[in-house]
Amino acid sequence: MVRTLEHNGVRWIDLLQPQPEELKELEGKFAFHHLLVEELRAPTYHPLAEFYGKYLFIILHFPQFAEATHRIHGIEIDFLITHEVLVTIRYEEFGDFESFWEEARQNPGRYLTKTPGHTFYFLVKRLFNRIFPELDEMGTTIHQVEKQIFQDFDESIIERIALVKRQILRFVRAMKPQRVVWNSLPGYALSFWGERMKPYFSDLVAEYERTMTLIETHHEVINSLHLTSSSLLDHRQNYVIKILTIFTAIILPLSLVASIYGMNLNYLPFATHDNAFWWFMGGMLIVTVLMLLYFHKRRKWL
Repeated sequence: MVRTLEHNGVRWIDLLQPQPEELKELEGKFAFHHLLVEELRAPTYHPLAEFYGKYLFIILHFPQFAEATHRIHGIEIDFLITHEVLVTIRYEEFGDFESFWEEARQNPGRYLTKTPGHTFYFLVKRLFNRIFPELDEMGTTIHQVEKQIFQDFDESIIERIALVKRQILRFVRAMKPQRVVWNSLPGYALSFWGERMKPYFSDLVAEYERTMTLIETHHEVINSLHLTSSSLLDHRQNYVIKILTIFTAIILPLSLVASIYGMNLNYLPFATHDNAFWWFMGGMLIVTVLMLLYFHKRRKWL
């Protein structure tokens, strides 16, 4: 599908799931390199920025939260920018992109002015800004996880941490590889447009770095919480094992005595005495108390 917006000499062409004939027409109309056009037939999954002298070719990925699956995945947008036209190529629907397109269609005087580079700036700025609510929500979830760990620790928190880590890793996978691209774009913008576009691309780089700082902070915090929760869980398990070990140590001698007196032997000391049962029970009770005192006072286990 191909659609176009045009205002004040600036044109924006958007292709969704481009067909070979559409790409061929694009190549002929704007003299794009045929190898570049071939690359647009399918997603590449790798960010890229190349300067071809008469146009810029940029591949970016943006995290998108899917309401149906409650998962985050990266959506690729390819950009071809000349002095007269901005071409965007997408391979799947993107709600935030559609919102910006509709806003630009209704108010072209705001977004389609000066150069296609300005339109690129407004679009990418909007897509970056839409990431922050998701990151803020993730920060709230991390805060709740932290609170649960230190106030109401439960083994289920491990699964919750794993889910948050997976979401953060999806952000990292989509955004972190683009650092090299964003570091090179201000220089390309300077070569292509001169000084007038440098502040805009520098602002986009700042937006990217701000986004990555927040993502990396969330990543570090959730990793620390994972280590903390694992330590608390290990401590709880070690405590249970310690208690079971103490009970085993106490019961073992008592079981040994009980087993001996359960043997079918002709003679067992005190076995025929009238109060033998009470003597044995009292002896076992004394041994139990002494061992508990030993573990508590000498070994500090209880």
